[in-house]
Amino acid sequence: MTSERPRVILVGSRIRQYREYALASLAARYEVTLVAPEAPTWQAKYVDTHRIADTTDAHKLHPAVADLRGEVAEAAVLTWDEWSLVAVSAVARKLGMRAMDPAAARICRDKYASRQALEAAGMAAVRHAPAASEDEAVAAAEAIGFPVVVKPRTLGGSFGVMVARDADGLRQAYRLASGSRLDGAGTADTVLIEEFVQGPELSIDSTVVDGVATPVCVARKRLGPQPYFEEVGHLVTAWRHEPWADAVTALVQDAHRAVGVDFGVTHTELRIGADGPRLIELNGRLGGDLIPHLHQLATGVDLARAAAEIAFERTPDLTPARERSAEIRFLYPAYDGTVDQVVLPDPAEVDGLVEAVALAGPGDELLLPPRGLTPRSAALIAVGETPADTRRTLDRAEGLSRTEVTGAAAHKLGARVENAVTRRFFDHERTAARMTVSGVRGVEWFRYGAGGGEGLNRPVFLSAEDVAVLERDLNGLFELLKSVPDRLFGGDLRAFAKAVGMSGTQTELVLRGAADELAPLSRADLYRETGGFRLMELNTGSSLGGWQMGEFARALIKDEEFAAFAAEENLVFPDPLARITEVLRRQAPSLAAVERPLLAITDWPDGFEKSKCWMEFVVPAFEALGFEPVVCHLGDFAYEDGKVLHQGRRVDVVYRMFLPGEMPDEPGTYALVDPLLEAVEAGTVELFASLDCELYGNKGSLAMLSDERNRAAFTEDERALIDRILPWTRFVRDEKVTFEGEKIDLMPYAIANKDRLVLKPTLLYGGVGVTPAGPPARRSGWRSCTRPSTARTSSSSACCRPPSASSRRTG
Repeated sequence: MTSERPRVILVGSRIRQYREYALASLAARYEVTLVAPEAPTWQAKYVDTHRIADTTDAHKLHPAVADLRGEVAEAAVLTWDEWSLVAVSAVARKLGMRAMDPAAARICRDKYASRQALEAAGMAAVRHAPAASEDEAVAAAEAIGFPVVVKPRTLGGSFGVMVARDADGLRQAYRLASGSRLDGAGTADTVLIEEFVQGPELSIDSTVVDGVATPVCVARKRLGPQPYFEEVGHLVTAWRHEPWADAVTALVQDAHRAVGVDFGVTHTELRIGADGPRLIELNGRLGGDLIPHLHQLATGVDLARAAAEIAFERTPDLTPARERSAEIRFLYPAYDGTVDQVVLPDPAEVDGLVEAVALAGPGDELLLPPRGLTPRSAALIAVGETPADTRRTLDRAEGLSRTEVTGAAAHKLGARVENAVTRRFFDHERTAARMTVSGVRGVEWFRYGAGGGEGLNRPVFLSAEDVAVLERDLNGLFELLKSVPDRLFGGDLRAFAKAVGMSGTQTELVLRGAADELAPLSRADLYRETGGFRLMELNTGSSLGGWQMGEFARALIKDEEFAAFAAEENLVFPDPLARITEVLRRQAPSLAAVERPLLAITDWPDGFEKSKCWMEFVVPAFEALGFEPVVCHLGDFAYEDGKVLHQGRRVDVVYRMFLPGEMPDEPGTYALVDPLLEAVEAGTVELFASLDCELYGNKGSLAMLSDERNRAAFTEDERALIDRILPWTRFVRDEKVTFEGEKIDLMPYAIANKDRLVLKPTLLYGGVGVTPAGPPARRSGWRSCTRPSTARTSSSSACCRPPSASSRRTG
């Protein structure tokens, strides 16, 4: 039996999404036969025949390869399977076929053996030591010097690899490395402790003939956040002009000689440290993660075919046909779970995007490090003239992609705000010191504002797409809220106030303090799911709080290193106080005649001592915006001739921080509020913002939008907006409601599902009176209900919402 084409005996094919490009390339030129543990599935259209064998055992592999070799006049054996490398080398040697020297293959498969070979050759290597116990690992790390990298000796794909910065972290890393297992990878009785080399990481695919290595493809790795080493992307672009090019070439060639690699295509990983390139690993097979595919897209050079030509004892053609940039970016879920769907853009929709490939499908379980290996949901590949081109393309494509998983509901509510800029800010080329920004004024107030917990003074980035979607949805929701009195109460504001739980005193004062125009000012408290943002609250008016956070961003852009990053990424900083001031001056036109208006930032007396620090925090900013700000509470005011005075000075505008929910049903409330409202009515002082704002920022008004009984009052587009951004929310009442298309009795349902619900008062703020869920169920879709409040005002209603970070003080 003979064949007209040379036969490639391919041992192992690995995962389709990562190796189909290589198998297709071989099949276009050669007759391909496959030896694998199982019969071909997706490989069938590329292979002519196959054999089933254990590819990691040379004795079991030999008969299959020998049989296939004997059928044709010309054949070569090849593998890109890490676990099959040693067995294939041994079989090839026995059959007289060209492949890597078996001793070199064994060294490549053992990271500690590689280190020893480099050391024996006198090469400047990374300091390292094996460890068989946690105590040995700690001793080795202390001798090397923290930080160190802890890794299994025989695994791949960065599985089980972790950086440790102290002894406690070292013990955790040792347990991870020693306990990590992959089928077919083998195990060792020790793990490897290595010096941590700070700097950019590269991978180099080289051809090797007669022991001479020729670097061909250089990929710049994109790594995920520490302490793990998840490879989240790779960039292939021109590299021979780089200042490190000659040193990298020399290191790669020396390492191959030291290990004894004589033939094949190899994959070397190194870092460019402060003192030059340092070798991390030398792998005896074609690079993974589609890196050779990127190289072919960028240059036209086919490394899979080059590996076959070397096995056939021919000289591969490595002449580039073009010089472009190609980059791959892997997408991940926000948390552990089972994939519901992966949504990707059509490459035709994004200029420069050549492939968008799902790496997981419905039902697949994805576990993030350290629990899982490369839990990727998709890969995006872009080609452009420059790396800047590919980055822009991938940023755009990622913005159009999403991975939805069903996991722990508590994790779902904590889905990270993940985007490309955030990853670049926290990538491995940045030091740990740069992950926070020094010199930010008032960090102690930040911690107070976070409910007394610890907070990092570092930024969070939103993509332009996220901002555009949020602006559209939140502005649309704000307009819907303003229309609630007319649509649901026939324009009766008193009925609206009663429905959201205001007491008689609160209703009277709110209606008296109403304005002709509602101030276009709100703050959304949101949580993020993988499908987008969901709203917890939409606070309206000047009392909304949270705008103090803008002062941290103002300080960030003065930090030299952060400013450079912001300029590189074209980051913008919308100034909250400047925007608020624009609204204030528009709402209070009388201020135009005052050169520097006296602005009294005013709270309710009972809460003043706690809120004073936050109000004082923004005094410098208001001063810079043209005001004379003072911080006080309502009881600090005096009244003379209808004017409002603070320490004898006339107040031009009262910046209201107090809420109707703080006004108890007692005469003292009127004594505090009536004189102010009389001055507002007389036109001697401006009130920003009017008290009726709080009708619309009330949590109960969101429940009215969510209630199915009110859906007929809204258009189809408005209902779609409500469903998109609001979680299921209901007032707590003994009645039937619709849930997921079915009628249920709300009270029994709420009791039975209390571990998936949160109760919150409609009128209060800052987490006061909020009752979060019990132990989370292992499912998504948290809901919310409302309950009567016993805090401060007994007449307040409450609503049921998804548990989240809403229990912290929000301003």
